[in-house]
Amino acid sequence: VNLVQTSVLVERAMAMLEPQRSEIVLDGYSGVGLFSAFLSARSARVIAIESQPSAVMDARASSALNNQNNTTVLEGTLERILGQLHYRRERVDLALVDPPRAGCHPKALQALQVLSPRSICYVSCDPSTLARDIATLCSTGRYRLVAAQPIDMFPQTYHIECVALLTRVGNR
Repeated sequence: VNLVQTSVLVERAMAMLEPQRSEIVLDGYSGVGLFSAFLSARSARVIAIESQPSAVMDARASSALNNQNNTTVLEGTLERILGQLHYRRERVDLALVDPPRAGCHPKALQALQVLSPRSICYVSCDPSTLARDIATLCSTGRYRLVAAQPIDMFPQTYHIECVALLTRVGNR
């Protein structure tokens, strides 16, 4: 919707997450793959998860058109796919989630904690669900909030995006 601020949002998320070429990155609630496209160039592998079939088709087409051979787009709910990744003992070094206004599903938050990525970048369009989900992720003492940056994607409205970074306690 706001092309100028979209690039600011993406760069802020990339700067906070700091993906390395050797890392596997999860893109949860990936939509058509906006963040996946940028993560792909900066990491070893991207696992994108989206529940909307049309968005999955678009993400796969975008990935193919942009020769992002290290991106796997999986269709399904984040909580279900994360459970499968854990069951298969998949490594996830970093996670980026961009949930709908309702925030992350509680089981997705629980599964993220079990997978235990080094850092979680949470992109939110609703400050109240962001606060709720950060409180859940930090409640066990496994993660701590390091930074939060609001980004005005919709000028002259009350809507605000926010990029937050949580790191696993004992990191860095």
